[in-house]
Amino acid sequence: MQQLLHPVSAILASAGFLLLLWPPRHLRKDRSLAALAGVYGFCALSFLVSLEPVWVLLGDSTGLPAIGILAAFTTVTVQVSLQPVALAYWVLPPGKAAQRARLCLGAGAVAVLGLVVLFLQLPSSGRTTPQTITAQYIHFGAYQAYLSLYIVTYTVGQTALAVGCWTAARRTDQAWVARGLRLVGAGAVLTLGYSAIRLAGIATRLFDQHPLPPAVEGLAWICADGGNTLVLIGFFIPTLAVHVVPRVRAWTRAQRDYRRLASLWEAVHRTVPGVALQPARTVARLYVWDPAWHLYRRTVEIRDGQWALRHHLDESVRSSAERHHRAAGLTGAELASAVTADQLRAALGAYRRDEPPRTPAEYADAGTRELVRTPDDDVRELLRIAAHYDTSPTRQEVATPGS
Repeated sequence: MQQLLHPVSAILASAGFLLLLWPPRHLRKDRSLAALAGVYGFCALSFLVSLEPVWVLLGDSTGLPAIGILAAFTTVTVQVSLQPVALAYWVLPPGKAAQRARLCLGAGAVAVLGLVVLFLQLPSSGRTTPQTITAQYIHFGAYQAYLSLYIVTYTVGQTALAVGCWTAARRTDQAWVARGLRLVGAGAVLTLGYSAIRLAGIATRLFDQHPLPPAVEGLAWICADGGNTLVLIGFFIPTLAVHVVPRVRAWTRAQRDYRRLASLWEAVHRTVPGVALQPARTVARLYVWDPAWHLYRRTVEIRDGQWALRHHLDESVRSSAERHHRAAGLTGAELASAVTADQLRAALGAYRRDEPPRTPAEYADAGTRELVRTPDDDVRELLRIAAHYDTSPTRQEVATPGS
């Protein structure tokens, strides 16, 4: 049963870990996300080292046949220590979350140290596998202490996780976060079935009782792997709601805005190619990685083009455009954007015709620049200009040959 369930859980944990790593810079800024990435990463490792081929390889390469049990138990202990850390940074103020994190990580470090010390007391008993190690070592007192320490640590950690998640779920007003936390709590409770079976197995040895029936071993792994799967899925639901979905929306919005600025950027770039950081790129290119940076570059290049064309602005164009758009009912920022689009169109035509420079004049949107405080504000303003530029019936007047 263990070898059937572990690969599925390992794949799930690895997928979650890789998704949480994108992009890595977010892990430096968000401690809850970093802790959660650690949860998935150490969980994946624990399942990986518990696969029989990996287990045997570790034993043969180190000369310690039972090293797999140490690798499995310590990675799980680290995972269990990181779970409340991720939860603490989600639901507690930063100061209290840091205190909780230090407490959990400190307790986890003590437990790992204890596991290492007890492991070193185990005698050599030949090659082991994940299915046979307990039967081979359970009659040794050091192994009974080793297994007891692990199970107690695991039980305390999962119990604290269940209580913390259900408490946080009652307090949050975000439905998807609450659902995810309840699922984590349910998974943590299910894993306690594994703990109960393992403690019962130790008790039967201590009191010379009949060993537990073989079917119970399968039930133990169903509780452990099934509960852990629920924990991983449950943790990822709030992560999707709080981190992944907003990131995907931002990615999609950047791609959309990048294309909406394409026509305006192309007109400026073909007339004043020196504004482009990468002149050879294509307008329709899809930027999978960091499209926000490419959107920012596009806005900068359009603004640089405006600056380069300022000597070709004609006040009469501005006056005429203002009268026309006011008559169409435009006011405020929308009026300024429409007039600026007409000014740009005329300036591009004058520059292309190599007309002599004039005294620099202002664009109509110069009066709204004081409202532009962030790159997103600038993008929104340029999108308005681009929309008017694209819908103008006279747009083709500034096209260069071959455009």
